[in-house]
Amino acid sequence: MKLHGIKMFAPALSARTSLLAGALLAGLFLAGCSSAPEPEEFEVTIPEGADNENVRHDPFRMIGNIWWVGHSQVGALLFETSDGLILLDTTSPEESEWVQENIEKLGHEMSDIKIMLNSHTHGEHMGGFASFKELTGARVIMSQAAADEVATGGRTDFREDGSEQYTPFETDEIVEDGGTVTLGDTTLTMHLTPGHTKGCTSWTTTVEEDGETHNVLIFCGMATAGIDRAPLLDNPKYPDIVEQYQASFAKLRSLPCDGAWFYPRATTILLHEKQAKLDAGEKPNPFIDPAGCTGYIDEYEGLFNDQLSQQQRAADLTSSY
Repeated sequence: MKLHGIKMFAPALSARTSLLAGALLAGLFLAGCSSAPEPEEFEVTIPEGADNENVRHDPFRMIGNIWWVGHSQVGALLFETSDGLILLDTTSPEESEWVQENIEKLGHEMSDIKIMLNSHTHGEHMGGFASFKELTGARVIMSQAAADEVATGGRTDFREDGSEQYTPFETDEIVEDGGTVTLGDTTLTMHLTPGHTKGCTSWTTTVEEDGETHNVLIFCGMATAGIDRAPLLDNPKYPDIVEQYQASFAKLRSLPCDGAWFYPRATTILLHEKQAKLDAGEKPNPFIDPAGCTGYIDEYEGLFNDQLSQQQRAADLTSSY
């Protein structure tokens, strides 16, 4: 990995990797610079890798007409409407068959899925789309940026090396930022929140629970990949990544965050803890979690700002020599 042309070596999955600026710059000063002042030591955060080690997990209703049909770690959300099913995400190519099993456990046929939506275009979330599209005949609806990426099977993802991440497929319909997708009595509104991917898509809707209407916000994902995979500064594959992240955080803060919130990672949304409370009959529904919703935005905006400041500091140290 590189930072402004200087090679750095660090484990991709370590949480905090200490990088000595002196070691990074030493090669630049070996000739005629022996008296140069010793640079300051600093740390650059390398985010933990996502946990994609799944086991089967039975489907269950989270709130209203929204069901978890994913696995122990990676999620897929099913919306039961008056005119069929909407499926958001499919998990990986290998594990999407577990999603099919879960949908069928609920008494549905795969042909009941009329619309397929996505959060973001990484293989662990998109891998089953090509086969599910053929199996169900559902309309795939995405943002233009997401459609461009899935048409290449993830080859154009700025974090990756150009290898195919999943089977490419074509999108049937493009939804614009702020546009809606409706099936029967259910409407979801699309909010483009790029950064994690260029076509990163968050969704809002409402559900009925115990006679009350609740807002639902489904996050696309706001984690940064880390300097080892996708630097925030001078990234030739994503020159405006910083500005897009900042705009996305601002947009998320403008969306209704006073009800339930979801993200297709079980650990992120405390899925198992909340499910246990739900199974115990806790009221109100434990997935109604405004504090957790705003906390998610706060946490990932803080991590983004921390990584940005670290990378800027490294750049400043480099330019001072």
